[in-house]
Amino acid sequence: MQREGSWATGSRVRRTTVAIIGAGPAGLGMARVLRDLAIPDVVVFERSRIGASFRAWPEETRFITPSFPGNTFGQTDLNAISFDSSPAYSLRREHPDGPEYARYLEGAAAEFQLRIEVGTDVQDLEPSGEGFVLRTSRGAVATRFVIWAAGQFQYPDLEPFPGAEFGVHSSRVRRWRDHPGDHVIVIGGYESGIDAALGLVGTGKRVTVLGRSPRWRDSREADPSITLAPVTFQRLSSAMQLGAPIEFVEGADILGMERREGEIHVLAADGRSWTTASPPILATGFSGSTKTIEHCFDWNSSSYPSLSPQDESLRMPGLFLVGPEVTQGKHLFCFIYKFRQRFAVVGRTIAGRLGVDTAALDRYRTNNMYLDDLTCCEESRCLC
Repeated sequence: MQREGSWATGSRVRRTTVAIIGAGPAGLGMARVLRDLAIPDVVVFERSRIGASFRAWPEETRFITPSFPGNTFGQTDLNAISFDSSPAYSLRREHPDGPEYARYLEGAAAEFQLRIEVGTDVQDLEPSGEGFVLRTSRGAVATRFVIWAAGQFQYPDLEPFPGAEFGVHSSRVRRWRDHPGDHVIVIGGYESGIDAALGLVGTGKRVTVLGRSPRWRDSREADPSITLAPVTFQRLSSAMQLGAPIEFVEGADILGMERREGEIHVLAADGRSWTTASPPILATGFSGSTKTIEHCFDWNSSSYPSLSPQDESLRMPGLFLVGPEVTQGKHLFCFIYKFRQRFAVVGRTIAGRLGVDTAALDRYRTNNMYLDDLTCCEESRCLC
């Protein structure tokens, strides 16, 4: 159920057992695991509404991972937050758009009877006794455990280089047809960059894609975290065969942008430059929500939070991370079907510390949603 802030502001401190921050797929999927474990007083705090990030997607953007209702055959939908739900079944879509997926999340939250409090912005947290105190827009909350599930999309990297303010981050575009100009430069050649390029040429614009590495080529990489998804490569191949006006420039390490005489100049490290009258699209990725509480984590050399084998902060025990920023060694759990496999690992850890029976997690392992042995993720086992 959703409640619009159920405690008064002031000196009163509200208490919970587990506070989950964010009502997206990571937060709701984690809440479902804790519900199955019968852990009491689990609250999901959401500053906006369920699935807010997906509602803000560009109108033309679709899921790159396909949904398929295979639950009855023991195959969990790739985009589902639980083994017994399916956006393909509920939405009748293979590649849903953002608002459609948000509707699936709302339905799942209602069906699973998750306790969600919207309109509550968690602004900071600090250790207190055996737990934490959260500072929120609606008062203080004391909790034994915190699970950070605030995601990435609402935290774009807006300053990847000097002059970035002359461009527009891809996450801030609602409709590609509304972007001005006949020729648009897209900086970044991974998923969001190619999606932007295809969206722009679909409205009759000419596009130049600038990327450090040519990810738009047919990669033989096995890890989908570092190569284009098949559906994206297929869309791109089809568009190019039809003569889409997209120019690809590789080896473009962008140092900055300048505005001179009404035009924007994009400058690369090797001395090359490109000029456009239209604000370039910055497909430069996301800073991630953990940057808002960066003091709570140690950070690895790849600028991701360093975590224990149970996805727990090394600096603040009792603070867990779920979602697309989770890394374990060289493994990045950046897709829903990846990071949902870690929910049960976090759930078992919390249940163990509370003395709660964990038999309910057997179903998660049976349905391939309990990944605690990462040797199965070695690339050498994925080639075919």
